[in-house]
Amino acid sequence: MELTGFPGRLAVGALLALASAGAAPVRTIENRYLRVSVDAGAGRIAILDKAARHEWTQPRPAGTNRGFRDVEQKGSSLSFVSDFADAGGKSWPAMVKLSLTAAGPDVIVEMDMADRDVELEHVVFLEPFVLDSPSIALAVADYADGHLYPLNLHPLPKTRFMLDNIDMPWVGVCDVDRGFGYALIADTPDDGYIELRAVPGTHVSAPRLVWLASHRRFRYARRAIYHFAAKGGYVALAKYYRVYARKLGFVKTFSEKLKENPNISRLFGAPDVWGDGTLRFAREAKAAGVEKMLLHTSGSEGVRRGVTPEDMRAINALGYLTSTYDVYADILPVEPGQEATPHRDHVPENVVLRADGTRMKAWLTWDKKQYMKRCPAVWVSVAKQVIPKDLALFPYIGRFIDVITAEGLYECYDEHHPLTRTGKREASMEMLHYVRSLGLVVGSEHGRWWAVPNDDYIEGMMSGGFTSWPAGYLRRPKTKDETFGGPSGRPYPKWGVYAKWGIGHEYRIPLWELVFHDCIASTWYWGDSSDFLLAAAPEITPKKDAFNILYGTIPLMWAGRNGSWPAARDVFLSTYRKTCKLNEAVAASEMLSHRFVTADRNVQETRFADGTRVVVNFGEQPYTVRMGGRAHVLPQNGFAVKGPRIEESMELVNGRVRTTIRAGSYHYDETQ
Repeated sequence: MELTGFPGRLAVGALLALASAGAAPVRTIENRYLRVSVDAGAGRIAILDKAARHEWTQPRPAGTNRGFRDVEQKGSSLSFVSDFADAGGKSWPAMVKLSLTAAGPDVIVEMDMADRDVELEHVVFLEPFVLDSPSIALAVADYADGHLYPLNLHPLPKTRFMLDNIDMPWVGVCDVDRGFGYALIADTPDDGYIELRAVPGTHVSAPRLVWLASHRRFRYARRAIYHFAAKGGYVALAKYYRVYARKLGFVKTFSEKLKENPNISRLFGAPDVWGDGTLRFAREAKAAGVEKMLLHTSGSEGVRRGVTPEDMRAINALGYLTSTYDVYADILPVEPGQEATPHRDHVPENVVLRADGTRMKAWLTWDKKQYMKRCPAVWVSVAKQVIPKDLALFPYIGRFIDVITAEGLYECYDEHHPLTRTGKREASMEMLHYVRSLGLVVGSEHGRWWAVPNDDYIEGMMSGGFTSWPAGYLRRPKTKDETFGGPSGRPYPKWGVYAKWGIGHEYRIPLWELVFHDCIASTWYWGDSSDFLLAAAPEITPKKDAFNILYGTIPLMWAGRNGSWPAARDVFLSTYRKTCKLNEAVAASEMLSHRFVTADRNVQETRFADGTRVVVNFGEQPYTVRMGGRAHVLPQNGFAVKGPRIEESMELVNGRVRTTIRAGSYHYDETQ
């Protein structure tokens, strides 16, 4: 079998015979940015970033030093053969090719096996590139907008990041103080994970790629890109990934989307509201000054709880964006003689078949109803039976598709609808594209890079990836010490975990927003909403407001029996005013930068492409910032914003908190 992208042909026997070859001398390739050295005898690679004046090195390979064989240099590429271990400890010979281009500081790495059909679970890729520094950190959008994990932390909160379950298939390693680092991008992003390996002889860990099998086989050549930045840290790395994603067609901005569907503009400055989709509530909110709103309804096909088609037309006329809930991934058995619906289908025929021969389980309800996982291969066919009929009855403007952008990729082994992980991703993209083709504003639970062209808003990206209560079941804790068992019986993380990693400002960064802010609207998870913790931790709501302001994103809130409206109407309106006018101003603007203003990270700043500057103080002590020609004294969760379309602040004036907002004809001024 020919190894795609590599010189010549290597039969399996010939490749194995290379094991006895002697070690080659150190070989190098370089361009104006980088010099890559391959030490065949040591089995190690070094990369010199010329602008940063730093050489990235690898630790010694674990176990026996396998070394590199058959090192060959051709132009700006180096290739070699080495042995790579699988899950069972068995090693497989594979060829690696390192390439430089004249365009920039990138090392393109390809790995292929002579026998792609050999059975395996996974193959460990190259050893990580290491920096032993007190300010070294890992940037990753790990089921969250972004975290900055110190790589000298013991223990780390996470050591494995599945490529299909992080929101962008890359991580950044950077020296936070000095600003240089690299991005490790999985260019074949569906089958693999990134693990953090503790580096012997140092106090740090570093990331390396592990490639997973596809339907039990290696199947195709794997590619990764190491991009090096001499300055700018995680911001520079995120901006490189934006350029990379645009080339692949995954950066589709709101300015582009609006040409296809002008209704998307209703989303800008609209709080995402669940719980009461009635015309009565909509009129109350409008009368209270809520100019825009994303308002969800629920129910089965052809029926909407508390809302008639005439009601929905009236809500649309208020300028609100009506949407409805939908789900295709999780199903119960269809009733005899009935057609498939979003919630029901033929079991087990249309359920995912796992590699072990069992059918895949899905959501387990609080009353122990076991949903099954419908195979993504049949999603669109069911949607085509359902959505047009429903849309003919109800004039909603948007549709919220649950689950599919929140779950990882998986395989199906049913011979009637087989899927690889790549096939699952493509089926998910097809599903969102179909809903979008109906002229609807599309929303999803959480988000993934591949969904951006066909999604307009995502619920969950602002949340920190950790919860201290069963958020999916919408059980609001009354105290911080309250704990519940999850569906599997395991307890959820304690409050301290959520406070540190979920809502803690010291370790959060807007990595997703730096890449996709002007492409898709982000908000909180519906079980981690802006107003969800009013009983257990009322101080979290103003902190979430501050995050929405810093990131230029929208809040998610609840209305009705379990919501802040009407029980805490003032909280609802306060969150709306502070966050939504800013989002309306910057929703379609790229986030250009984020930085920690103070060493303790309590004060942070973002800037947007339209010229808007935002400074937020998360700290307990007041902080003074100059903006708009004067000083603003910011209390905890206070902010100052100045841009061409908005000026707002929450500051201390004569010892009292004053909030002012000016956006076009809108003017709000309150002192408490």
